[in-house]
Amino acid sequence: MNLLKLEHVSTGYGKKQVLFDISFIMQNNETVLLIGSNGSGKSTLLKTIYGLLKPWNKDARIWLKDENITFCEPSQLITKGIVYVPQQNELFEDLTVKENLELSGMQTMTKGKRNNRIDEILEQIPALKALLKQECNRLSGGERKLLSLAMALINQPKLIMLDEPLAGVSPGNMDIIIHHINNIRKSGISLILVEHRLKDIFDLADRVIGLKLGKVFEEDIENIVDTKKVML
Repeated sequence: MNLLKLEHVSTGYGKKQVLFDISFIMQNNETVLLIGSNGSGKSTLLKTIYGLLKPWNKDARIWLKDENITFCEPSQLITKGIVYVPQQNELFEDLTVKENLELSGMQTMTKGKRNNRIDEILEQIPALKALLKQECNRLSGGERKLLSLAMALINQPKLIMLDEPLAGVSPGNMDIIIHHINNIRKSGISLILVEHRLKDIFDLADRVIGLKLGKVFEEDIENIVDTKKVML
């Protein structure tokens, strides 16, 4: 069953066009890896799906199952089950880990339900239990990524989009982050991953989509990712 469908999406920043006629379909319970060089439009595509950027063309459509979400705002998309975790600036730096978790669920649930949900998340990511009173500006790169994953899970999303989830993570902590991403994948949540460290995260992907100069491409994919094939 289709979870996400993009049709003829073009957009950019100011007068600079970055995405050109992007179309693809994503299934339920699927993990998609977006690949491409810097400037190919990967992060721009995530921002457009999440409503931070709007399509430029009138015939563009973004569907979540059967619902047209093309011009929805991020606050609406959270309630519909889409969460976007950017590479940077995803945390409230002067607040504690617990306060960040509480804020993540404030929009969609009551305090009691939110506290119960936080307890559930802490069972899934137990390393955060000892950090609840720690301010985020004192966390390591790996701890920050664990908190970002926990915050993404609070609202029980259908789709999580992760932009460079291994950025700023030490080699010793990469396996921990990958382990938790894989657990999210196994739980039935769909994922879109943008990550330059392909060798580290490639085995999590069910499918690979390549972007080049703002367009979906198939050429040379096998040279980049060995045996995986692009399926549109």
